[in-house]
Amino acid sequence: QVPQAIIKLKQGFGRLIRTATDKGMVVLFDPRVLTKPYGRGFLAALPKCKRFVDGAEVETQSGRQKKHSTGST
Repeated sequence: QVPQAIIKLKQGFGRLIRTATDKGMVVLFDPRVLTKPYGRGFLAALPKCKRFVDGAEVETQSGRQKKHSTGST
């Protein structure tokens, strides 16, 4: 079931963003994409794009997500 769900997510993203000039937002409310091992498959299936976790932008690096520091204290 997970491989089918990954394909459906990728297809949905592809329907939203078709060209380099298209803009849109995909929101994943299920925390399992960050907390479960199979969640990496969902994130890896998406094209390169900005990603945010709890409102903070994160960058992907070697399959893991790394939070940017905001520099504010």
